[in-house]
Amino acid sequence: MTDATFRLDGIYDAEIYWERVSRNEVFLGLDRAHMRASQEKISNAVVGIAGQGAVGGGVAMLLARLGVRHLKIADADAFDTSNINRQLGAAATTIGQNKAMVIGQMIHETTPDVTIDVYPEGITTANATDFVDGCDLLIDCIDFYTIAERFAFHRAFRDSDRCQGCLSSKMIGHGANLYLFTKDGLTLEDFYGFPEGAPMTPALQDRLVRLQAAYLPRFPGLDVIYDWMNEKGAAPMIATTAPLTHYMVGSRAALILAGLNEAPYCEPLPEMPKYLWIDATRAQCAIHTFDGNFANEGEYEAHFNS
Repeated sequence: MTDATFRLDGIYDAEIYWERVSRNEVFLGLDRAHMRASQEKISNAVVGIAGQGAVGGGVAMLLARLGVRHLKIADADAFDTSNINRQLGAAATTIGQNKAMVIGQMIHETTPDVTIDVYPEGITTANATDFVDGCDLLIDCIDFYTIAERFAFHRAFRDSDRCQGCLSSKMIGHGANLYLFTKDGLTLEDFYGFPEGAPMTPALQDRLVRLQAAYLPRFPGLDVIYDWMNEKGAAPMIATTAPLTHYMVGSRAALILAGLNEAPYCEPLPEMPKYLWIDATRAQCAIHTFDGNFANEGEYEAHFNS
């Protein structure tokens, strides 16, 4: 831990812990002994969630409720009014407050047996290794345009002997994706395909969108979305989609931590550059591949003859 980090210590009471997680167990194994062993693995895990916005804050709380008893969370940003539509911790009373500090306190009050290391300066090139150290699983919720810090985070992940994988999810419209980086698979640097110091031009921004949110919403047209982003200086996100990312990340994290992330317990999540996409407007989900293009180019025109 760094000087800028602080810890909220969990106070463990075995009787309370096993009662509060008791409804998990049926779906964590083949018999009672297996279920107990799976929950113990979850209990003993350390999970680092980098970013405490629309995805990260909800995932952190979900994993605490699941029974993970040591979390590391990081975010340098403060809540603003527009965050209230989708971000855990965003409220009229928390505007202007650091996201990681607010979420850490919420988790501590909800699940007092969880130890939380809070990094209110967010992930930096200087602290990425310290944040990753000791983690069994990482959740990358860093803004996709934050290049140097994400690169440092992923380098630290690959250098870690302990960490099992790095999950991430992005939402757009009424859908969201889920993807997994592994130690010997595609790196973030190769996925992006440009150097760390590349200037953030409009062309690079477009490339990043296509690499992170590669399945277009059915409506409106892409030009309307980009015009809105240029006007507001932010990404549009509807309130109802954030819980989808929490489910996608949280469920896969539970399977990985419990040692159930393989046949016959589940279908393994393909590693990058493949990703899982779920969309309410299509009532479907599918596996796609990030390749720098939108997976459903022209769908808006096909439906609306535009």
